[in-house]
Amino acid sequence: MQISHIIYPLQFKFPFHIAHGIRSHTDCIFLKISSDSYAGYGEITLPPYLPETIASCLDFLKKIQFEKYSGDNIDPTAISASIHEQWDGFYPVKAAINNALWDLKGKMEVKSVRDYLTNDTNSPECTYTIGISSRSDMLEKIYHATNFNLIKLKLDGIQDVEIIQTFIKYSDKTFAVDANQSWNDIDYAKKMIDLLSKTKCILIEQPFEKSDRKLSALLKQFSSLPIIADEAFQNIEDIDSIATSFDGINLKLLKCGGISNATQIITSAKQHQLKILIGCMSESACGCAAASMLQQSADWVDLDGPYLIHNNPFEGYEIRAGKILIENNIGLGIHTNLF
Repeated sequence: MQISHIIYPLQFKFPFHIAHGIRSHTDCIFLKISSDSYAGYGEITLPPYLPETIASCLDFLKKIQFEKYSGDNIDPTAISASIHEQWDGFYPVKAAINNALWDLKGKMEVKSVRDYLTNDTNSPECTYTIGISSRSDMLEKIYHATNFNLIKLKLDGIQDVEIIQTFIKYSDKTFAVDANQSWNDIDYAKKMIDLLSKTKCILIEQPFEKSDRKLSALLKQFSSLPIIADEAFQNIEDIDSIATSFDGINLKLLKCGGISNATQIITSAKQHQLKILIGCMSESACGCAAASMLQQSADWVDLDGPYLIHNNPFEGYEIRAGKILIENNIGLGIHTNLF
């Protein structure tokens, strides 16, 4: 196997404003892993709050001798396990490698990656994310969400009531809220839940600071809406503590190391009766298609990345009437002229 890469910043259609800050683009590296005439693709997307950078990811890639894994029978899980054993960290890179290997395996065996993972046919609703916005910006974003039935509203702990009231004034769609750790005390959180419980809100994502499990546990006991862990959840080792403080997890491939690790997390999460949201880090169709291979096991999916950017270089991934559609059933089902 050979690997190549392209640095390709993803440009947002609208400035992406959340409680952590605002940005116009996300650094990204696309990977291509080739064997004979076949090629699999993976995506390393690097929001600024991650410790990895483009330079550190490229340095990490140089350490891996991909040629030693060559063969007719590609085993993405075994190869990724070998990489995990040799090096700590760098989960976004490991995720891109694992996802590309699954894509390659599917193409070599003329099979969808989804068919290796599950026989379930569940197709959950996909969210469209609306960042913190002025009234006029929110109206424009609501207009751009016509393909979606479920909206995710970003909150900041300051303008929350105004954001929610503006949205429900101009849209009757079901929605979720993501506080991105911006709530600070239990009384405020309870007031917000009292408000949200009278609306079409279906879940609350990461209300408190990620390490504050005590407040999250208190809110879980009070809330009539499921509380979902995002920043507080990284990998399978977190499941036990998450189950006592949250009702579910936001599972992102770039956080956990790819499709292979995600399947293990899903099994453990279901054993703990946790709800599952499959999310992304504003990725292109490459990363979102990989995550969508797991959607049959999810309660909801938040894989709207290609609809939030204007320079998506992969084709074959579409959201229609709120549901994810993949163009073909080979590998991840996406293709590009980028390489």
